[in-house]
Amino acid sequence: MFGLQGMGDLMKLVGQAGKIKENIAAAQQKAKNRTAVGEAGAGLVKVTVNGLSEVVQVTIDPEALKDPETLGPLLVAATNLALQRGREVLVEETKNAMGDVDIPPGLLQQMGLG
Repeated sequence: MFGLQGMGDLMKLVGQAGKIKENIAAAQQKAKNRTAVGEAGAGLVKVTVNGLSEVVQVTIDPEALKDPETLGPLLVAATNLALQRGREVLVEETKNAMGDVDIPPGLLQQMGLG
């Protein structure tokens, strides 16, 4: 996973562990306070999540209730879209919070945050 250069980068990170922990906690708090919305069925179903992928609101237009067979797939589609957007919020906040920490190139991607 890491070559010799990667080991040096890893040691640098270990030295910054306290600051990284603080920055990640701040990023998570900011992400929790931000929301992302996923819509399906031309807005008949809307799901709102925060940046920690917690569903905070579901809105279903009464028109969507007329066809129960499509309601499930609309909920799934809206939820998946909202969760994807919520993850993007967390990535953005994490990158912003880590701005003053020397992160080795590619590490955020390896952590699934890039």
